[in-house]
Amino acid sequence: MPRRTDSRSKMIHTAAELFRQRGYHATTFSDVVRDSGAPRGSTYFHFPGGKAELAREAIARAGDELEELVAQAARHAADPASLIGALAQIMAGRLQRSGYHSGCAIATMVLELAPGDEQFSAAFDSVFARWRAALVTRLQPLGLAPGRAAALADLTMSALEGALVLSRAARSTEPFTTTTEALISAIDHAAAQPAAP
Repeated sequence: MPRRTDSRSKMIHTAAELFRQRGYHATTFSDVVRDSGAPRGSTYFHFPGGKAELAREAIARAGDELEELVAQAARHAADPASLIGALAQIMAGRLQRSGYHSGCAIATMVLELAPGDEQFSAAFDSVFARWRAALVTRLQPLGLAPGRAAALADLTMSALEGALVLSRAARSTEPFTTTTEALISAIDHAAAQPAAP
């Protein structure tokens, strides 16, 4: 029999995946219980704040996931372009393996809930800030000045989020490929420019 913490973790993981695929409003506690295999009575035991508390936990987990994706992409990166190329490849592969159901870990919820809910908006902003910081931390040792690293992190996040949406709609990774090629071209161009004094 799984420990309570295992049930809680499974519920968060399952909720994150369901929110990613369906969004917040189309996902019920019953869906999470069924797909996670958690005991039905554990729902409000683990999440006394209800669905909103579960969603905030799933959002925080999304931050962990994005930081790990950046770390994974950076393991063999020799320059900013190879880092971004590896990150895009990981994200595109995950999307394709999911049958184009699983895009960004929080984008669907962001579109539904922000800016109407201040707590959710703050949680989303925190996840994007973590993703940005992870990218900046990995880009700077690859030769980018702090300001350029931050700007390229924002450009990367925006481009890859857009590529996920386009690829889900097209049920193809082609939009991801073309977006990544354009992004890498921009990164190569920026890296070739002399640093500002």
